[in-house]
Amino acid sequence: MRSLISIARLTGLGYLAIFISGFFANFYTLEGMVVDNNPQLTLENISTQIGLFQLGVASFSLMIIVDILLAFPLYKLLKSVHRNWALSSSLIRFINGLIFLLALVNLFEIASIAQSGTARPAAVIDLLETFNMIWNVGLLFFGAHLIMLGWLMVKSLNFPDFIGLLLQIAGLTYLADSGAQLFWAPYQEYKPLFEILVIGGGVIGEFSLTLWLLIKGVRRENKGALS
Repeated sequence: MRSLISIARLTGLGYLAIFISGFFANFYTLEGMVVDNNPQLTLENISTQIGLFQLGVASFSLMIIVDILLAFPLYKLLKSVHRNWALSSSLIRFINGLIFLLALVNLFEIASIAQSGTARPAAVIDLLETFNMIWNVGLLFFGAHLIMLGWLMVKSLNFPDFIGLLLQIAGLTYLADSGAQLFWAPYQEYKPLFEILVIGGGVIGEFSLTLWLLIKGVRRENKGALS
């Protein structure tokens, strides 16, 4: 049990690192530089703040590496509930992380050409759109992972039911938002609503889990393994 508590606390620290690095990389760096429907200004923002952009890419890299690594302790924490579901959930998270790494290649390319002075606005926008498309594919896997993770936590006495339910809601919001971006043409008209749902669902669900792991760790009982 002491080992599980240590694993839970380390997992909580990992989630905290993901929150900090992800918030900085996405909202402070990328969102602050990319201007919708203005490729020239987007390129100028990146070129004149190349150091900040590179730091954002490094933060994305840290977030993704930690995200992949967390697949292993989450499996250890939940395998007693249902080994196959826990393994599948962690495998999906691992695949999601690999897809994120593939998406990140586009940001590295932007940093390279912006620093060399050879970047063209259209090329930068193409790379950003490719990054966003691949990233959303990864989020489809991540949403599925959260739904499975939430189900496992509802079945486990190591975690309160409400955290599992919040994670499942977060997973559904990721699936809805990413699916709409990829396959629904009018998405841009409803983008603010989708963003509110994703940010609200993701922050509430995943941050609740983070706090529980850091403060409580795990309980001492389990509802028993399921087959």
